[in-house]
Parts: sequence; C-alpha cells; structure tokens
Amino acid sequence: MESIFQKTPVFPRICIGPARAMYIGPGLDLVPHMNVATTIAVALADAFELRFWKPRKQWSVWKSSVVSVIPSQSLHHLKSTGPMAFLYLDPLRDRCLSLKDQTLLQGREKIFGVSQEISINAAFDAFGLLPNRPKDSRISRVLSEIERSPNAFGRIQDAASLASLSPSRFRARFDAEVGLPFRRYRLWRRMAMVMRNISAGVSLTDAALAAGFSSSAHLSTAFKTMFGLSPSDVLSLGVTIDVSEDKV
Repeated sequence: MESIFQKTPVFPRICIGPARAMYIGPGLDLVPHMNVATTIAVALADAFELRFWKPRKQWSVWKSSVVSVIPSQSLHHLKSTGPMAFLYLDPLRDRCLSLKDQTLLQGREKIFGVSQEISINAAFDAFGLLPNRPKDSRISRVLSEIERSPNAFGRIQDAASLASLSPSRFRARFDAEVGLPFRRYRLWRRMAMVMRNISAGVSLTDAALAAGFSSSAHLSTAFKTMFGLSPSDVLSLGVTIDVSEDKV
C-alpha cells in the first residue's frame, strides 16, 4: 500500500496532548537514547533499523521493521532514512500495552490513508489506544497538579504531602499506579511544558528556566538523553508545534 507520505515532502510536526505526544516528519539522525514513555515507532515509507541494549551490556542485532513498540526506559538505537511517526504514550498505560503485530500493522495502514495533518487523537485511535486513569485518587490529585505546574514538586516530600502519604509510601504508590518513578514522570511533563512555551514564542532558554531546568544546556542534555537529539536540533528542522488538542 502506497502512503501519501511517499508522494509529497513530509514537514516535521510535533503534537502535544495531555501526557501524550507525537512526532511526524523526516527520519532523524538519533543517537542511542531512553524514552520515558512507551513509544510506537512507525515507518511512513521505508523500514527503519532498531536495536536494544541488553541486560548483559551488549547491543542486540539490528532488526528491520515498519512498526514497533519501544518499551519505556529501554535504551535503544533507531536508524531511519524515510519519514517516521513516533507516538509517545501516556505513561499511565505503559505497562498495560500489549499490541499484537497485526494490530500494529493495521494501525500503520490507517495512518497511511490520511492527511499528513493527522491529529494526535486520530493517530492514537488508529492503534485502539484509549485513556486510562489511576484508581488511587491521591495519586490522581498529584498528577493533576503536575499537569498544571510540571515545574512544581522539586522535592518528592511536597508531592507526598499533597497525597497525604509518607515519601516512601508515595514513591511505592506512584510507581504502582503510573509504572514510572515520580521524578521520571515529572521530567516527561516538564518536557511537554517546554514544547508548549516554545509554541507560544518563548525562547529556548526561557522555556527551559520556566520548566525548572537550571539552563538551556541542562535542558539540552536531558532532552537528548530522552529523545536522541537536542531541542535546538529539533527546532532547526523548522518543526511546527501543535497544541490544539492539548486538553484534558
């Protein structure tokens, strides 16, 4: 099946949604990195190459794929020459993700048949991904506050206090509900805050400081570790940042 993405140039676009994100655009020269969120990598033309860092401190063999699930917090290296889509899932559903190969291929075909302006919700719907919220209202309260102010809670004690839990108990409950350590989840939401501010015309340095990073260099290091390239590299592509669906 020929994709519309093969017929015309693909201009880079980042879509931000509540605890979700999506990139559609040219294949990028990514260094090995470790996403916070589980990611669905989708080749929009040619297959990509993917390998993972194994527990015994060695790389797996390269595997050619057109669509693949990259688990959260897994060090990996992806090489692509054609246009790609990366769907960064809400970490709340990372552990529950069990997409079969057939579902992944069907989702890819659905994306193939639509405009390059596909919305983030439509892209996630193509894979049958539905919202899932935590059952513990104390953790929900903290998550809502993080969404409002991702740069808050510099100390885990403050988040634990909001949840009316001890720091150790909060840590355990947060991990159980979200599937990620508190600080990793908070970092994920701070990255979204950076993208929102840049979309509003804020400079990279000011966006970094507003999100609680000590400097643009601090942001750049954390961003490259998470996504495989620096934020300045992303912006140099002329990327459009779409926050039109950034609503709870």
